[in-house]
Amino acid sequence: MNGNNELLKRLQQATRTRQPLPPLPPEALDPYSGYALQRLGVDCRMAAGEQLSGWKIAFAGSAAQQRFGLDQPVYGALTDSMCVQPGAVVPLSRLIQPKLEVEVAIVMGLTLAPGDYSDADILGAIAEVAPAFEIADCRWQGWAFGAGAFLADNAASGLYCIGPRTAFDPALHTRADYRLDCAGVSGGEGNTEEREDTPLANLCWLIRRLLADGQPVEAGQVVLSGALLAPMTIQPTTYRLQMFGTELALVFTADTAPE
Repeated sequence: MNGNNELLKRLQQATRTRQPLPPLPPEALDPYSGYALQRLGVDCRMAAGEQLSGWKIAFAGSAAQQRFGLDQPVYGALTDSMCVQPGAVVPLSRLIQPKLEVEVAIVMGLTLAPGDYSDADILGAIAEVAPAFEIADCRWQGWAFGAGAFLADNAASGLYCIGPRTAFDPALHTRADYRLDCAGVSGGEGNTEEREDTPLANLCWLIRRLLADGQPVEAGQVVLSGALLAPMTIQPTTYRLQMFGTELALVFTADTAPE
């Protein structure tokens, strides 16, 4: 436990100073220990006044899982202090080594206590969907980590931004087109139904995993369903995401973040 506490302090210091840590050997921290450190870190955030606002899914695709010796995705926690408003200006100096991810945000409408739920039950608990940006930020230098270190870093959770919300309709939102533009140039596009790891399948996995871990899922919490495009290094420019017939814009600058 003392070693875990020391590592948690180092991760917290990296966040405060915006200086990444030297990578750990992959075998230094297993996923079980990584999740334990993640929970400690989230508890510290909540003790400092932050509120748990949702969850993010990572490594949803089989290629990423094989790379890290996993047989399922992983998750991290989101808090209210990580949320930025659409159209906001985000100084890159606020972060360490951020990457932008295009996601579907799923807003839960019902609280689910631990128990067994069918896919239909879980989908019936969804209130809204929205386009979203995740600004992932890794505290391990060069984004070099094993699975346990990634989890201890709260799955590289940095910031997130949710666009206009649309009432969820399973008949309409199983398939969603998306397109990203960066300073007027296409940053990628696709359709959620064409993916190996669809947002709704990822959500069902996450809900079951959280409930199995004894973590209730609360109404109003947001789930970021996993990256729809490859994570990209962020440039000081405006990014625009079209999805669900709406647009989400976010501006990044190289300006110094206010203290």
